[in-house]
Amino acid sequence: MRGSRALPLAVLCGSAFLGAIDVQLANIAFPDMLRSFPSSGLPELSWVFNGYAITFTAALLPAGGLADRFGYRRVFLAGLTVFVIGAALCAIAPSAGILIAARVVQGVGGGVITPLTLALILPYYPPERRGTAIGLWSATQSVATASGPSLGGLLVGVWDWRTVFFLHLPVGLVVLAGAWRTLARTPPSTPSRLPDIVGLILLVAAIGLPSLAIVQSDAWGPGSPGTITALVAGVVFGVLFVRRARSHPAPIVDLKILRARSTQRANLAMFLLGLVMFALPLANILFLTRIWGYSETQAGLAVTPGAVAQVLTAPIAGRLAARTGHRRLALCGVVLLSLATACLAVATGGGQAYLTVVFPAVVVTGVGIAVLVTSLSGAAVAEIPPARLATGTALSVTSRACGAVIGVSALVLVLSGHRLGVLGAYHGVWATMLGICAFIALAAAGLHGPEAPATADAGQRESGAEPP
Repeated sequence: MRGSRALPLAVLCGSAFLGAIDVQLANIAFPDMLRSFPSSGLPELSWVFNGYAITFTAALLPAGGLADRFGYRRVFLAGLTVFVIGAALCAIAPSAGILIAARVVQGVGGGVITPLTLALILPYYPPERRGTAIGLWSATQSVATASGPSLGGLLVGVWDWRTVFFLHLPVGLVVLAGAWRTLARTPPSTPSRLPDIVGLILLVAAIGLPSLAIVQSDAWGPGSPGTITALVAGVVFGVLFVRRARSHPAPIVDLKILRARSTQRANLAMFLLGLVMFALPLANILFLTRIWGYSETQAGLAVTPGAVAQVLTAPIAGRLAARTGHRRLALCGVVLLSLATACLAVATGGGQAYLTVVFPAVVVTGVGIAVLVTSLSGAAVAEIPPARLATGTALSVTSRACGAVIGVSALVLVLSGHRLGVLGAYHGVWATMLGICAFIALAAAGLHGPEAPATADAGQRESGAEPP
């Protein structure tokens, strides 16, 4: 790696790591939070996660639009600052209400930095090596996912849950200082006129209200007035946002980027993948603890090989994407994920068979997810013009995040109550995920063909032709 890009890439990977590990650390710290605030029940403290998830998801697309308009570096630094401030407020929160409010603030910062890290990494690589850049970004997040549970358990075990958030401060400040010094000052890719504030509000409502309905459907009830109202209002705001974005001279999100078929298919596939990739590890842990009687520590160790496989595979998948094209690689990833979910659905039983069933399934799952995330992330921005790169990466991450919110919430609904201890419920969950894999394959089949898009574009440039 050339010295001129080593430091900024280290800073950006550090930011991606910080954003990805936050949720893992908070998950591990949750039981200790319950003990710290005994007057607050589980429904109230669940907003430590729900508040973060909703604001994180709602901030993704606006972050991309603002970055295209005001410059990647400026918006990224603002998001990172908000994220660190939110962590500091969490660490010193004297009550559950203030802790939840601080997590909402932190979710906004996380929703800004997560897509912009990729948008800032991509320009350090030539177009034909974009897959390598995406593999690096994906691998960094996988490392965070793999190390989060053990690191969080150690911190909470030795100190308490506040230490998890205090850890964000030195790491965040170092990354913030490094980003300030090393990231290049690039001009905005579009005129930096005032953003469409009305469009921004409509977009946040269109994403946030359905997310609110989904994460609260267990507490409110799937058919309750609150759930239905939030869903309908979200759809209405979404329609109003699309109409405004089409007619406004400076929309917060340029919907023209969705005209390319590959962009449409990649984001659809990413949404479907989000339904599976976050709910599947949670289902596996619940199965191991509730059906096989593993402790939480044993279950965490049992699924760790999948995260390790994801870390090792992502950089390789990035290099393969430049040679094979996004379609072939994505279809290979779907096959692997399908095999893993099929194995879990048909081969698990009441008797424990970790080495012969669960271990190979979680490893193959990790490889499949790494291949899919890398190939779909590349396909999502393959036809995006440089001036809209931040919006393109934000759209991809938003698609996956929306799928994750729905997938995890649906899993909680399916396994609620006594079904946590019913073997057949888990078989049904895994079979449903296998069915979703079939739809991912259909969406991935519409991506770029066997030839890698970057290679094709390079050949057209050499011959003097313009890419389509």
